[in-house]
Amino acid sequence: MRETIKRTILLLSIVTILITYLSVFYFTKLGIILTDNFFHINNMIILSTISAIVIIIASVISKMIIFPLKKIEKNMRSVVDGKALETKHLKGYNKFREIDELIDIYSTMMEVIKKNNFDLNSQKSKTEIILEQMADGVIAFSVTKDVVHINKSAINLLGISKEYDNFDKIIKKISLQLEFDQIMYLPNYKSIEYKTIINENVLNLIFVPFFSDKLIPMGIIMVVRNVTESVRLDNMRKEFVANVSHELKTPLTSIKGYSETMMRVNLTSAETAEFVKVINQEANRMDRLVADLLQLSKFDYSKASWKKTTFSLSDLAHTVAEKMKYSASQKEHTLKCEVIVPTKVYADKDSIEQVIMNVVSNSIKYTPDGGNIMLYVGTVNNSAYIKIVDNGMGIPEKDIQRIFERFYRVDKARSRQMGGTGLGLSIVKEIIDGNGGTIDIKSEVDKGTEIIITLPVK
Repeated sequence: MRETIKRTILLLSIVTILITYLSVFYFTKLGIILTDNFFHINNMIILSTISAIVIIIASVISKMIIFPLKKIEKNMRSVVDGKALETKHLKGYNKFREIDELIDIYSTMMEVIKKNNFDLNSQKSKTEIILEQMADGVIAFSVTKDVVHINKSAINLLGISKEYDNFDKIIKKISLQLEFDQIMYLPNYKSIEYKTIINENVLNLIFVPFFSDKLIPMGIIMVVRNVTESVRLDNMRKEFVANVSHELKTPLTSIKGYSETMMRVNLTSAETAEFVKVINQEANRMDRLVADLLQLSKFDYSKASWKKTTFSLSDLAHTVAEKMKYSASQKEHTLKCEVIVPTKVYADKDSIEQVIMNVVSNSIKYTPDGGNIMLYVGTVNNSAYIKIVDNGMGIPEKDIQRIFERFYRVDKARSRQMGGTGLGLSIVKEIIDGNGGTIDIKSEVDKGTEIIITLPVK
């Protein structure tokens, strides 16, 4: 464009000189310009007038041709800078059909660019919003290894700052042995995956190259996915299957061993009675385990039906205390119930009774002989509560957060010896959640445990 303008100016200059020369030659022939005294005053006036007229005509033509071209050039440079200017006013300075056609074509092109630019910016804005709101981290690297985009999730999950602005720095930070070209030239639709642990989070890292329409490598996309919860649940599932297998195998082994002995050996009546007693105990243990598993299964598949009614939590606590007094007396425990504020709750009475009995039973089991177990009933923050406090062996702090997991035991050998299935507190948690309540445990080793259960009031 600039070369065209220069050529136009040069052409106009040549035309101006040529017209001036021809005019002088013509006026000399007519005798208007005197040749014997070229620098005569009349000659100077005539020559000045001719030059002025020619310059004015050249200027008008120059403005009609060059001005629109310069404006178009300015607009084009603005487009390069990401802007777009109006071109309608250009026709006011132009009288040439060819220039008009050029301006029309340029104006049409500008409208298309504007529309495409608007659509592109709109799509870019939507994409950036989506990427910023994603839980997964996303990082885009150019072919020069520079970070061209990174969202907040990636920064938080990887624990990096803005200083990590290229591939090598980020890979070094997360301690991976990975080369850029190793990913860059993967076949289309192929990816590389790694697992790593950063800040106690298990992260799944996915690297995949992206290509242009002509399948030219353009860079690499890195996706960071937090799979900590999935890994934890998978480990719990494996642990659950192992625990169920173990819990069922132990009583089955005893039953099988005692029954085979009875078939092979002639036992005395006393021995037979002892063997039958053991077999019955192990069968009861299996029965309790299966019953607990079936109850948890109902919770898992939302098949538990809650028969919620309004009842007195104070009366229910007294009832449970009376029922459990015999078990407490076997270990010389003192079991009391104190009602601070009589209160009614809206819940499934039978299931809440099961919860209280389960918690009190645990207190009796895990409190050394001659201990104290107290039940308190009252209200707090528009909710009713029952608090069970004992001075038993307590629970280590590291175990409290896992105490409601299925089959989790603080002391596995002791719990199994006392006939527990390891599912009691899991069932308690499910029942409390199903009735819209909460359960909280506070405990210190060798000092005792405090369990607080809150329930909604009608």
